[in-house]
Amino acid sequence: MLLDTYKANELIWLTTINGKTKNGLNAFRGDLIVKLGDFNEVANKRNPPEAAIKEAVILADDTSLLMVVGNFSDILELPEFISRFTADLAADCKPIFFIDNLTESVVVDVDGRQYTLISLPAGMIWNELLDLCFLDKHDLKGQSTEDKVVTVYNALKTYKPKFKASTLDEAIANRNSVKRQVWGAV
Repeated sequence: MLLDTYKANELIWLTTINGKTKNGLNAFRGDLIVKLGDFNEVANKRNPPEAAIKEAVILADDTSLLMVVGNFSDILELPEFISRFTADLAADCKPIFFIDNLTESVVVDVDGRQYTLISLPAGMIWNELLDLCFLDKHDLKGQSTEDKVVTVYNALKTYKPKFKASTLDEAIANRNSVKRQVWGAV
């Protein structure tokens, strides 16, 4: 299975959900490494990742990613994702990324694949995703955590972003210096 391969290759950083849905698909929520950190020989372990999809929401079958949603701190992480994971994306997968330092939300086409890039310097990705799909708690009631991901996937099938079209180079050129505020224990 594809997500098991990612785990074996140390691409899973944090896991909130990683399990089978009732229809046999694999649902994942957590952080997915896009670019590994260097290996620290002194500590005999790998440094934290250089790029990761934080708060990722992924639905996959055994061989491909059906849905990929998550957060990048910097739009410069997106080309790393494209080079590493494009071969794993299903033909109809249209990734959606909430990006901290994006000046404006846009839709970009990279090699015939649509990526929706949404400016979001604060907020939780799952909540933003539910809002994007017009889903609320009632729509998810009684479902397992894995099957909630399937419900979101089905809702996204009809999602049509209303952001302007742009190139990836233009989106990168229009980035800003915004950093996500992180709240910890008080």
